[in-house]
Amino acid sequence: MEARRPEITQQLMTAASEIGFFRVKGHGMSLDDINAAHAMSLKFLQLPDEVKSSLPMNKENFAYILGWYEENLTVGRLREGMLIGYDNKRMKGLWPTKDMCAGYKEHMEAFMRKCHAVTERIMSCFAVGLGLEQDFFKEAMDPDDPDNQTAMYCNKYPSTKGKQFPEGALRIYAHTDFELLTLLFTRPGELGLEVCAGKGTSAKEAMKSGMWHPCDPVDGTITVNVGDALQYWSDDRLKSTFHRVRVPKEHEYKGDRHSIAYFANCTGSTILQGPQKKYPPITFPEILAEKRRQVGDVNRDEMTDEEKMAFDLNNALGPEMQPVDMTHSGKPEFEVVESSKSGKPRIQPMVKGKLSPDLEHLRLQPSVSVI
Repeated sequence: MEARRPEITQQLMTAASEIGFFRVKGHGMSLDDINAAHAMSLKFLQLPDEVKSSLPMNKENFAYILGWYEENLTVGRLREGMLIGYDNKRMKGLWPTKDMCAGYKEHMEAFMRKCHAVTERIMSCFAVGLGLEQDFFKEAMDPDDPDNQTAMYCNKYPSTKGKQFPEGALRIYAHTDFELLTLLFTRPGELGLEVCAGKGTSAKEAMKSGMWHPCDPVDGTITVNVGDALQYWSDDRLKSTFHRVRVPKEHEYKGDRHSIAYFANCTGSTILQGPQKKYPPITFPEILAEKRRQVGDVNRDEMTDEEKMAFDLNNALGPEMQPVDMTHSGKPEFEVVESSKSGKPRIQPMVKGKLSPDLEHLRLQPSVSVI
C-alpha cells in the first residue's frame, strides 16, 4: 500500500467526497474469513426467538444500544439482527453463552479486529487527504479503549417467498449511518440496498426524490460508506449518504439476505471538530442524543402495519447539523472546548443542498485497492 498511498488516497477522497459510498478490493480480508463470519452470525440468528430474546436490545433507547432486535409486519418478519461491540462494559451480559452458540464471542470479535485493520488503513488515507497527520484518527479509534463506541450489526432478512408484503415496504427506512465509517459485507445475489442520488441531499429530498440507485454486492470487495461523525469531523468534505433496504419486487431474488455492517467509531469522549471548525465541537453520544430528539418518542412495537409504512416512507434520518455562524473577523462564534461537556446536544437541523438532477452523481467509483 505504501508505494501507492498517494494514488489510493486520491481515489478514496474522490469517492468519499463525491458520493460517500465506494467499494474496496485488495483489502487483506480473505473470502474464507468473511464467509466464516457470515456462518457464525447466522448460527446465532437461526436460534429460536425465545433464546435470542434473552439478549434483547433496549428499545427504549436509540441506536447503538447493543443486543438482539426484530422488525415485523403482520405478513412476516422484515429483518432481525444482533448488534455487538468490542468486549468492554457495553457488552456485559449480551454475549451469547457457549450453550447458546459456542465460539460466537471469540470468532466475531476476531472478525471485528480484522475489520479494524482495514478501517485503520482507510482512515489514515482520509487523514492525509484532509491535511492531517497520517495517524490522526488512530488513538481515538483504539478498539482496546474501554470507551470505544464501535459496533457491528449482524442482520438477517428472511425470505419473502410466498408472502405478500405491502407495496413499497422497506426493511430499513432511509437514513445515514451515525458513526465514522461503515464496512458492509453482503453475499453475491442478495440484493435490496439502495443509495440516494445527489450530493448534499436533505432528509426531505431523500424521502421524496425517488432517485434511488441499487448498490449490489460485488464479489471480493467490501462496500464502504462515510458516516455522519466523519462528515462533521471533515467539515463536510466527506459525505454521509442516505441509503435504505427495501423488500424485493416481484421479479427479484426473494431468498434470505444476510449482511454484516461494521460501524467503525471513536471513543465516546472524543471531540469531533474539523480543522476548519465549520461545526461546534460534539461527541458521538451527543450525536445519538440529537438523532433521538429528531425521531421523537416512537415505539414501533405499538404501531399498526399502516403506521409503520407511513413512518418509513415519510421519514429519513440524516446528517443535518447547524454550521457555526462566522463573525466579520472570520472566527467562529462559540467557545472551543477541549473535553466533553454535559448537557443538551450542540446540533440543530438545517436544510442541506439541492438534489442533483441526474443519477450520474451516484455512479459508484471503480473499486480502489487499499493494500
